[in-house]
Amino acid sequence: MKTVRFLYYHLKAILKHREPWILMATVVLLVFVFKDITFPSVDNTRVGVVTYDSYRADAVADGLKSRSGVYQVTVYDDPYSLRRDVQKGELECGFIFDEEFDQKADRGRLNGSIEYVYSPYTTKGLVAKEALFASFLQNYSNDILAKNYSKMFGNQDESLKGEIMELLSDRNAYYIDSNDIFEVDFRQETDK
Repeated sequence: MKTVRFLYYHLKAILKHREPWILMATVVLLVFVFKDITFPSVDNTRVGVVTYDSYRADAVADGLKSRSGVYQVTVYDDPYSLRRDVQKGELECGFIFDEEFDQKADRGRLNGSIEYVYSPYTTKGLVAKEALFASFLQNYSNDILAKNYSKMFGNQDESLKGEIMELLSDRNAYYIDSNDIFEVDFRQETDK
């Protein structure tokens, strides 16, 4: 009983001073400030995309999703949520397509049409960026062929245009899906 009474009076004496209150307020403030901070994981493979309902951007995002099982693609409705999740470390990086992405792609002027969002802790973001651009070029390559048909073949008979475009599209799809152009030989080295 003496010990409890001693602790009670000792605590009462301590709380009469200003320093313990400042210390407790500081601890509460620090907890409040740091509660939303998450340190990025090395295994984080989540990538965010804002498409603004653009059919081309949706096709690129779908291509990124199906390209490989490396990245988990999350589609966001607004760029603010994506930026917040990248800052918090919940996403490795993010891509924000311009609201007029389809019109810019139709004009062939794509400079500045995709914003790459990353944090200082991003480690795999450049690989995700290359995967996104590969997915975009895979979808955009047929449009490039169609737009440049007259430059490639001149003013040939229009009846052949559909046949030639079909052949070019088939070859394009073949080269995209095969290793004929770029093939890598893998060799595992073992220790002796």
